[in-house]
Amino acid sequence: MIILKEMKKQILALVLLIISTQVFSQFSVFSEYFPYNKKTEVYPIISNSDKGLPILFISGKNVKVYYFADDFTFQREINIKRSIVDSREYLGSYMVDNSLVIMFSDKKMNLISQLLVNLSTGVSKELLVYKHEHDQKYLASWEVLDSLFVLSIVENSSVLIVRKFFGLGKTATSNFNIGSNHMDNSSLVSRSSLSDIFDNQGGKPQKIDPSIPVSLKTASAKNKIYLVDDKIIITLDDNGNATKLITLNLIDNSHDIANFAYVNYQPQQPLPTSYNSFIYDNTIFQISINKNEIGMRIVSLGDTNRVALFQTKKDADIAFLNSTLSLRNEKEGFLFGNPVVTEIRTTRKFLKMASKMSPAISVFSNHLNYQILMGGVMDIHQSAGVMSNTVVSSGGDMMVSPNGSLAMPDPDYNFPTNYSFTSYASRMSASFSSNIDTSSYCHSDSFISKYTYDYIIKYANYMPGRFGLVTVFKIKGDYYLGYYSYSNMTYNIEWFKNIDDYLVQH
Repeated sequence: MIILKEMKKQILALVLLIISTQVFSQFSVFSEYFPYNKKTEVYPIISNSDKGLPILFISGKNVKVYYFADDFTFQREINIKRSIVDSREYLGSYMVDNSLVIMFSDKKMNLISQLLVNLSTGVSKELLVYKHEHDQKYLASWEVLDSLFVLSIVENSSVLIVRKFFGLGKTATSNFNIGSNHMDNSSLVSRSSLSDIFDNQGGKPQKIDPSIPVSLKTASAKNKIYLVDDKIIITLDDNGNATKLITLNLIDNSHDIANFAYVNYQPQQPLPTSYNSFIYDNTIFQISINKNEIGMRIVSLGDTNRVALFQTKKDADIAFLNSTLSLRNEKEGFLFGNPVVTEIRTTRKFLKMASKMSPAISVFSNHLNYQILMGGVMDIHQSAGVMSNTVVSSGGDMMVSPNGSLAMPDPDYNFPTNYSFTSYASRMSASFSSNIDTSSYCHSDSFISKYTYDYIIKYANYMPGRFGLVTVFKIKGDYYLGYYSYSNMTYNIEWFKNIDDYLVQH
């Protein structure tokens, strides 16, 4: 009976693998030559799919809009040349009626402008909508239906600013003074301002979007930002023995600061221990790791009395493991790194490797379970012989765009020179996966499943040719891969059926 069940699982996995890796449709957005050194960014506007799909291509002051109706039929191409000076930073976009509102700012966010594009007629105009006397740093933005939220911080301060842009030229601003008196009340953060923490301790916060699985590299950021319903949550994981969680309430403009302690180790001789956290489904997941022990703590943000602790020492098997312990090495020349994966045999060896890396934990849903990826990740530089006529690119990082889509910066290309060798950035990670029941927070024995995103990456790695302007986005429940083919000189978008509601075994 057990064998029969396993056969059924394998057959289902095979069928879904075939379905998931099939590209159901492909269309070219445009055909135009892009030189390698042309700085261009691509942004699909997916926040209001009932109004259609505009795709932006921004290159300096030149903006192209390719507009598709809600059934993805092509409508028109709109070419615009912006005139407002000092407005090169793209903040995000949103749609109002038949208009697309594109937001820009200068580097210090003193000036914010709007480019209004009528998608029916192609007519556009620019507005200067905001002036601010204080220099600020952009942190993150979110496109939400017919509005855009932008979060920034005043330089050398703990003052956070949230601006909501809506309608045609309308704006609302909220200031949150995360004062030093709040920061000093915990042992987690010294008297440094929040701006200093972002500059020197853990770096600029990494925006996290829960709608697409997050890579271990992205999750390794020590400071993170989330939009959860009507709240912006900032987590800090580079100080002390707890995650500091700052919550900005966008309804009543209040804020709150809370600490969530990590798994506490009490060895005979204290060891250097690394920590990190991840928020998913109103729950905080924390990892603690050193060369002798690994632990995970799960706490519900809605009910902090709901807590689960998991710990394993180096001489024992990891009790909450649902996969092999894996070492991944990325290869150069592939769009997404195309890693070589080898098995790590023992917990002791895994902890020895992972404890030397940046700790990371990433969570995504798997039916009734949280599917958790945890371990460590590190960037490495390698050298490789390069043919004189070869262009080498390293595996790329997918960054979260204002609308929640993922965008890959153009790869680093090595043009043929008199040198026959070059170095390139690559990545190594040591990790494993775990399934935790969403209701009980207990470990589940169910198998680890693959996501649609995993198949997109595998597909993209083996596409022949050179590519740039890569984006992965999710609209109307399905996934799309966009990329520019330098060999065909076309920008293509390919559709992948969402199989995340099915179980596809590794």
